[in-house]
Amino acid sequence: MIRASTRAGHEVVDALFGTFDLASAPSYGAMLLAHARALLPMEAWMAGGGVPLWEARGAALCEDLRTLGLAPPLVDALHWPSDEAAHWGTAYVLEGSRLGGAFIARQLPEGQPRAYLTRAHPPGHWQAFLAALDETASLRGTIWREDAITAAQRAFETFADAARFEAKS
Repeated sequence: MIRASTRAGHEVVDALFGTFDLASAPSYGAMLLAHARALLPMEAWMAGGGVPLWEARGAALCEDLRTLGLAPPLVDALHWPSDEAAHWGTAYVLEGSRLGGAFIARQLPEGQPRAYLTRAHPPGHWQAFLAALDETASLRGTIWREDAITAAQRAFETFADAARFEAKS
C-alpha cells in the first residue's frame, strides 16, 4: 500500500543521502546531522501516537553526533496533523529507515560511531510492523490509507529537505 505510493520519495531520499562520503568524518557527520534534522522532530511528534512496534532512536543518533564532536541541531516542533493514520505513515518511514541504516553501517570504516545506524530491527520486526500497518489500514478504510500515504510522503520530504540543507552547509 504505502510502499508503491511513496517509491519516488524514497528514491529521492536514497539518492540524496548517497552523496555523503561515509569514509570522511566531516561528511559522515553532515549525514548524521541531516538525519537529526528530520528524525528528532518527527520522533518528538510521534511520542504518544500509539503506533505499536515503533521505537525511537534519537538518543543513539545524538550519541553518535557527540562522539564526532557535533551538537545535535536545534529543530522546530512539527505541527502536522496528529491522527492515527499520520502517525502510522510517519512510523513507516522511520521504521523503514532502520533497514537502510543497517546497510549503511556495514559500509562504515572502523572508528566511525554507529550506535544510531546499528539500531536495526530484531528478526521479524519489520514484517510484523508491515502486517500491523496493513491490518490497521484494512480496518480503517480508504481515507485512512490516503492519510497514511500523505504522512509517509511528508516524512520522506522532510528527510530530503534535511539532506539538501546539510549538503549545502
